[in-house]
Amino acid sequence: METTIVAIATPIGVGGVGVIRLSGPLSLNLLQKIFTPQKEQNFVPRKMVFGKVSFSGVTDDCLAVYFKAPNSFTGEDVVEIQMHGGIRLLEETVKKLLEVGATMAKPGEFSKRAVINGKMDITQAEGLIDMIYADSIKEMQVASSQMRGELYEEIKNIQNEIKDNIAHIEVALDFPEHEETFAEEKLKNELPNIIKKLQKLTNTSEVGNKIKNGVNVCLVGKPNVGKSSVLNALVGYDRAIVTDIEGTTRDTINEGYTYKNIKFNVTDTAGLRESEDIVEKEGIKRSIKSIENSDFVVFLFDNAKNSAESDKISTYNAQNFAKVLNKIDLKSNNNTKNFDLCISAKENVGIEELKELIYQKTINQSLLSEKVIITNLRHEKLLKESIENLQKALNDLQVVSLDCISVPILRAWELLGEITGETANESIIDAIFSKFCLGK
Repeated sequence: METTIVAIATPIGVGGVGVIRLSGPLSLNLLQKIFTPQKEQNFVPRKMVFGKVSFSGVTDDCLAVYFKAPNSFTGEDVVEIQMHGGIRLLEETVKKLLEVGATMAKPGEFSKRAVINGKMDITQAEGLIDMIYADSIKEMQVASSQMRGELYEEIKNIQNEIKDNIAHIEVALDFPEHEETFAEEKLKNELPNIIKKLQKLTNTSEVGNKIKNGVNVCLVGKPNVGKSSVLNALVGYDRAIVTDIEGTTRDTINEGYTYKNIKFNVTDTAGLRESEDIVEKEGIKRSIKSIENSDFVVFLFDNAKNSAESDKISTYNAQNFAKVLNKIDLKSNNNTKNFDLCISAKENVGIEELKELIYQKTINQSLLSEKVIITNLRHEKLLKESIENLQKALNDLQVVSLDCISVPILRAWELLGEITGETANESIIDAIFSKFCLGK
């Protein structure tokens, strides 16, 4: 890259320390235009230097470090300046660097340069951004696995198997009298195994999506059954208003908690009942929509009232749910056998059991233990398309010629290459890195 880019690498705001990053051939030269070491000394790669940044009558004590290409994050000459973390100070320093020859970095441009310069592959870069935005330990673990190159290796090995079959097809086309039957038998035996490997990988996206985005849990029930109290108990603080007045919650309230390293997104809904109140009717409509969009629904019942089976829950289209009796600290004549769990949100009784119930009902334990888990929708889509192409080749094996069979097989290899980066074009790369933050 001919240009030298610059950006603030730390979050926007006020902090003790802020970091500015430069990458490109002029990085050290531009640093020396605004930075003076405390003692006269040459910059030694990877050695922190104390000095002052000065411009426009402003002086700040800071540290600077120089990384010489190719031994840097981007593979280029890189400089990082650690200053005091006032946002105006950082912005004005970047402005000065732009004046003396730097170019403002685009979102993700540092990481994009690292990929272009061979310091990481695309899957590792996507793992990096997942690590930055991770909300749970499990999400960080999966991102870390991807950053270590485990997804890349898995896909690359499958690509090599596909490439081996393509090579046998090419030989068979050149020497049909000797190799055609062998190539057909090889495809018949090996394509199902390759498809099976890809399908196993694709299946992990079921739990991968929940790891990345969280499990959506909806609390539903009639007015005053204690939905808001249960929400507060699950998240560990008073998030929702709790009163004895029916219909207090008129809109959906969203909050989250983490359990066994997985994040759960909980929605407290308006009480389900017939109402002529326009605002409450809208809240009930949103409650029903939340049920349809949830991974799991907790139907709550009030132990202080006769909560019979007549509280119809099947009409709300919930696919995965549990019936939970709340307020068991109060006396009643309810048959607890009619419910999956009995709790008291007020007394914090059964809340951990409720968390465990939700976890067991929504998380596939066998998928959770897989070495590589797909959390990226782009990867999932490309894997599914690869399977479709290989299945087409397998189905057509006895019907069309080998040269036609090679077309969908080659296409499957190319689709997997969009995951590893081997066949990703510029528009795909730009789309991926546009999701990154500035300075990364």
